[in-house]
Amino acid sequence: MGRTLKRVPLDFDWERGVVWAGYTLGLCLEMELFYKEKSCEYCKKFAKLMKLPIKGDCPRLPFDPPEGEGYQLWEAKSEGSPSSPVFKTLDELCEWCAENATTFASNKATKEQWRKMLSEE
Repeated sequence: MGRTLKRVPLDFDWERGVVWAGYTLGLCLEMELFYKEKSCEYCKKFAKLMKLPIKGDCPRLPFDPPEGEGYQLWEAKSEGSPSSPVFKTLDELCEWCAENATTFASNKATKEQWRKMLSEE
């Protein structure tokens, strides 16, 4: 499927479609080339979310997103990035997925099918 369920804090604030910095930090030059901006900003945002101090250098790989009470769909084929907003319940996430996410190419699934797929993880 190329998607996975992650439990993150309800106020988790990482842009959808942007690779989670915890999987790429330490590759500052590549991040600058890929994102076309200073990677230090991603390092600072990442450190704030993870409650890590940064003193001159980037934190080193890898760091998973912080765990929490929320439910979020993540892209899992490449480095990994959020694909959905964070929801309070798995049902809310599955309802969102039925309307907004695909399982493969343009194929969609029902809320119940999403629940089964995500629960099996």
